[in-house]
Amino acid sequence: MAGHYLAANPALARIYGYDSPKLLVTDMTDIGRQLYVAPGRRDEFIRLMREHGTVSGFESQVYRRDGTVIWISECCREVRTGDGRLLFYEGTVEEITPRKRAEEELRAAKEEAEEASKAKSAFLNTMSHELRTPLNAVLGFAEMLRDELLGPLGNPQYRDYARDIHKSGRRLLDIINDILDLTKIEAGRLSLNEQEVDIGNVLERCERRIADFAIEKGIQIEVEPPPSPTALQADPARLDQILLNLVSNAVKFSPGGNRVSVSAGREEDGAFFLRVADSGIGMNEDEVAKALKPFQQVDASLARRFEGIGLGLTLTKSLVELHGGTLAIVSAPGRGTTVTANLPAWRVAAAAKPAPQSPKSSPMAV
Repeated sequence: MAGHYLAANPALARIYGYDSPKLLVTDMTDIGRQLYVAPGRRDEFIRLMREHGTVSGFESQVYRRDGTVIWISECCREVRTGDGRLLFYEGTVEEITPRKRAEEELRAAKEEAEEASKAKSAFLNTMSHELRTPLNAVLGFAEMLRDELLGPLGNPQYRDYARDIHKSGRRLLDIINDILDLTKIEAGRLSLNEQEVDIGNVLERCERRIADFAIEKGIQIEVEPPPSPTALQADPARLDQILLNLVSNAVKFSPGGNRVSVSAGREEDGAFFLRVADSGIGMNEDEVAKALKPFQQVDASLARRFEGIGLGLTLTKSLVELHGGTLAIVSAPGRGTTVTANLPAWRVAAAAKPAPQSPKSSPMAV
């Protein structure tokens, strides 16, 4: 069914590039061949009309009279006699070329951004692996020198230098590991090694690992464990990473002489929380949003007061969400920050078995 126009208005004639409706009706005698760019597009139009008696938003590329290609959207209905005999189709045509071009540009930009993101992730992943191998050697030899495993170094300063090398190397290795984790998360390749985790042990490990940094900064750490021993079904290494990132941030952004409180327990709805509160510099709403973006820091000047590449909160948020939880930040400039990692109630496994040694009193302080 080739099809031809019985009547047209001036607007349709202009869309198709004709000087008048009469010229359009006279000239276009085979709509399927003369109008539609895609072969079979007219057949698809007819099929839909036969099945439904109407079409709406039927988008196609068509030729104008001068041969240029545009996009149109058609809405049409059947007009029949009283006994059901088809007389003709009646409808409207809208040119949508600007919208389709905008959609295509947006799609192309999205694909380009996705390819750039993949390339960035692949580069970071490769470089991180390449850096980690020699760095492990540096750390190993620095540790040997620091501990004088092959005999005394002679000058005590050499041991201090080795300790500084090892400390700086560990910080660099942590950054590299964070970048690797980020690339895995972005690629959807980071999986959890779930098992039953005693929260008391998580708190104690964090306290031990942060102790030297807290003493160096002059920060008091107060840890308040859950009222009763509690276990979670979670990835222990990632749970350690979540808590350590939060406590490290709190210590880093708190002036000396202040305190950081760490607490854990159940919410009223049964969810489990890990909460870290400090009385440090704090942030406004815009700064909180910025801090949650990768490679961003609130203080972005060249002479930044605080070390780091701005991945801590981004990774922490992703790891919490990987456990099915949420990360909430309440902060105000000059009044400190409270960060709460909420994990769903179903992750609370059972009451953990008390450790054989006597538990520390609560709160604990460093």
